[in-house]
Amino acid sequence: MEERITDDAEEESVTSNSDGGQSADKNSEQNPEKAKKGSIVSDFLFAFVLTFFLLLTLVMIGTRILGYQMLTIDSGSMEPNMPVDSLIFVKQTDPSTLKKNDVITFTIDVEGTLVTHRIVSVRTEDRTFITKGDANNTNDAPVSWSNVVGKTELCLPKIGGLFRVFTAKENRVYVYMAIGILAGLMILWIVLDHLKKKKQTKKETSISKEKTPGKT
Repeated sequence: MEERITDDAEEESVTSNSDGGQSADKNSEQNPEKAKKGSIVSDFLFAFVLTFFLLLTLVMIGTRILGYQMLTIDSGSMEPNMPVDSLIFVKQTDPSTLKKNDVITFTIDVEGTLVTHRIVSVRTEDRTFITKGDANNTNDAPVSWSNVVGKTELCLPKIGGLFRVFTAKENRVYVYMAIGILAGLMILWIVLDHLKKKKQTKKETSISKEKTPGKT
């Protein structure tokens, strides 16, 4: 009787251990899949953020190299062609090559306040332009050729507001701080992701060794 009870107990113990082992095996097979999916998502987010900032940097540097300035439209004087919060690309241009209907950006005071309006006439005798906003009823005061910043080559509506946030002088400290924090988070993300993958590789290797039958 004692032997039968002992055998039954051992049998139950073995069965229980066998079930537990199967459950552990299933979890070990499912966890790598979850970890893999999480890794793909994290890699995508990292690549997206990195690409965004790289493109923004390249655009800002590239436009300068090519002789362009990126400016934003702050008033409705050029609507509907250039609505408020449009981003415009202004290229440095020889004033003598400008003509009627060209849209130019120019300064109107010693502080360097910029205005972007359309040329309605060219006065070569005194080297000035007469300009007017498309939505305005009257012409501007004559604009000296020396005050011309450049010709507006491209207008992108609605994205000027975002650009203004990144480039405004009062926001530069916060922008630099945000870039620094994002850069730090990216580096931390890379390190943690590397450690996680390394740990997962070791775990999978360990499980593989346990499943491999030993030689007799």
